[in-house]
Amino acid sequence: MSTIEATVHDSLQAERQILAGIEWSEAEHLASWLDVPMKRLAEILQIPPATMQRRKESGRFSVEESERVVRIARLWFLANQTVGGPAGARSWLTRGQFGLGGRMPLDVARLEVGARSIETLLHRIRYNVLT
Repeated sequence: MSTIEATVHDSLQAERQILAGIEWSEAEHLASWLDVPMKRLAEILQIPPATMQRRKESGRFSVEESERVVRIARLWFLANQTVGGPAGARSWLTRGQFGLGGRMPLDVARLEVGARSIETLLHRIRYNVLT
């Protein structure tokens, strides 16, 4: 289990890891799971290219950036459980969704309020509450 995976499932560990700064390698794991290049992950995380390069060199993200990494990872794991494993999660997160007004979940998740909307939608799908 990667650190980011453990962070998603344990809020106390998440807080510690976020405050310490998520390691660059964890973002690489996340990009791999999502099957997106690091440039696209940077867009999703709202991190400018020059800042992303500095994070790669330093090996850690800031607290605010780490929260965003954990936010997207949390959605990845929830989608993975809800819509058919890694392939289903990748597909669901990268296509426009009716329940999000046709918007793509990874774009909606740029803000915490959007991530909460996605979590709500995934829970509704999971428990067949689609009204």
